[in-house]
Amino acid sequence: MRSAEGRWFEMITYELFLDLASKTDTIKTVILKGADARGKKPFPALGQNGFFYSRNGDITIRGNGQDLAEFDLLMTKPDGTLIFVEVVTSPSDLKDFLQEIYYKKQVIRYLFNQKAVTFILVTSFPLTNYKGGRKVLGSEEHISICTRSCDNFRKHIAGTWSKQSLKPVLPPGKTCLSTELITAAPFPYKQFHDMEKEWVFSHLGNNDEPIDLPSPYRTHTLVKKILFGRLFPSTTKRLCEHYKFVYRDQTFNAQELNANFSRIILAADIPDYSPLIYLKPRQKKEYYKMVYDGHGTFKYERKTPPKVGFYVWLESLEPELGSQVTIKLVESLSRYCFSAPIKQPPGS
Repeated sequence: MRSAEGRWFEMITYELFLDLASKTDTIKTVILKGADARGKKPFPALGQNGFFYSRNGDITIRGNGQDLAEFDLLMTKPDGTLIFVEVVTSPSDLKDFLQEIYYKKQVIRYLFNQKAVTFILVTSFPLTNYKGGRKVLGSEEHISICTRSCDNFRKHIAGTWSKQSLKPVLPPGKTCLSTELITAAPFPYKQFHDMEKEWVFSHLGNNDEPIDLPSPYRTHTLVKKILFGRLFPSTTKRLCEHYKFVYRDQTFNAQELNANFSRIILAADIPDYSPLIYLKPRQKKEYYKMVYDGHGTFKYERKTPPKVGFYVWLESLEPELGSQVTIKLVESLSRYCFSAPIKQPPGS
């Protein structure tokens, strides 16, 4: 229910900003979305980088076909700098929100060579009543707009919508597609990913010292996940001697893993570099994301469906990881992840 309400409120916010843009020069351009984003919307595929539209017209950034971030709304100022807007209808949506905002700001900084990135948060509840909300407001670049409740909006909407209903026509140049935005830097995401991957491999070493992370590359903040590779079937037995795999209430041994899953892939989430395992069930087009708990067990978190770009990327991987390097990777990354201080994103 909250998801449907959030979508509804997001589109109302979009229409309000469109209306506002027609009455002021403070907003140079509003980026079209939803039904206004006409034209082809390519399915996720390897090699896709930059701005794309989802089937529903949502504005997304893709890296090698993977949806890295979704923007509720984008606008430009008179000087051409980009602003992004997020719409939240429930305090529970503020969990891990600051990390998401930080990532989107880093992407905009890189793509458009912006030193400062203005962020507007529109909520239907008082943001300062919640700790997560107060953290979001900890930057001079962040602006908060608190509206009345969604129920209040709903009471003032009457009648039914018709496809024949005409929307106001904005002056030329007041709107554009996200795919028409001109970036200042290329976005070869697979190259950025491979740089991070090679950095980890080259710094594994043979001692028990913490691995040197993050990498020194400017683009390391743009990579959300490292795919180290697919495991050879023979690696599974050695891996199960060191770690347990629990899917809901079921624990798999090496024989059961090979019997039930056709692909096993080692990865890591960034910025904490927590180890992950992706399992592909036989006869199914999906992957199970298994998260390491720091105590020797990979536990099931969620599924990766086939209609997303990340699934396509997982499918493209060939076996390349043996038991020795796999175990070394998990040990080194978990040591870094669970012993290093909690890493908080900067406020801006």
